[in-house]
Amino acid sequence: MDAKPLVASAALRRSDGRVLLVRHAREERSGAGSRWTLPSEPVADDETAEQALARLLADRLRLSPDRREFNDSLALPAAIANVFICSSWSGDPQYAPADFLDAAWAPPGTAPGIDLVEGVREWLRGLPADASALPKSADSEGLTVELITARDALRAAYLALDEPWRDVSLDGEWAPVDLLTHCATVEAYYASEARELLKTPGHTWRPFNPAQGEAERAGRSRPANDRAELERLDALRAETLTWLETLDQDALDAYGDHADRGAVRVGDRIARIAAHDRAHTQQLEKMLAASQADPDDDEEA
Repeated sequence: MDAKPLVASAALRRSDGRVLLVRHAREERSGAGSRWTLPSEPVADDETAEQALARLLADRLRLSPDRREFNDSLALPAAIANVFICSSWSGDPQYAPADFLDAAWAPPGTAPGIDLVEGVREWLRGLPADASALPKSADSEGLTVELITARDALRAAYLALDEPWRDVSLDGEWAPVDLLTHCATVEAYYASEARELLKTPGHTWRPFNPAQGEAERAGRSRPANDRAELERLDALRAETLTWLETLDQDALDAYGDHADRGAVRVGDRIARIAAHDRAHTQQLEKMLAASQADPDDDEEA
């Protein structure tokens, strides 16, 4: 399946908290057809989301922003929207008929009574009422707690399996011990790419290659015991947490390019490590249930 195109979206927020919503005259520009959404501009293959945002603000809305900050990536019906919050600007928005069918300033929340595209509706629900309280990435302490909690749950789910079942395929070709290898590999990948976003100007996040990860798993014989896999998992987590301690809020809020999602924040990419652990904790819990299933139940069904 082809990746959705990218659009840069401007979340213009007044001091009273209201956000500018529009209906685009050219439906292909918005990623949302002619439904209400944030002012948006397609991101060309040879430019960044910031460059498209600058064109949107200057050429479509005739504004000069004093402050803009990447906030989130939203899934729209026909695009991925990189949302930048603009809380201060010079001038008043202008709406050329060739660009916009309608425009309105909406309060944060549900914006009832209008045909607002769902991804933006959900985003508006999460906006604080105070316009000065711009959403931020989780701080270092919060991310540390999230990573530790998710990893503890993953280890507990794995260790709940009786040892004879840990190297038995319980989910297609996956055995529980395979998930330890996989989670370590993905953590190393996420941490490495997040470091590159901070270290290398213009770096574009390289997508994980599932085929390469699968080849690594298939090419490694399952260990006679899982001690080495657990030790690798713990060593990588310790390295990630040590690095995280060195990052201030500006570093966590910094963003770079992603091949599929456009702009991504460093803190959000680190949080994805914990989300990945949680997903495979659920998989391990299903494996545990499969290992404990009574074969007589199948015979009676």
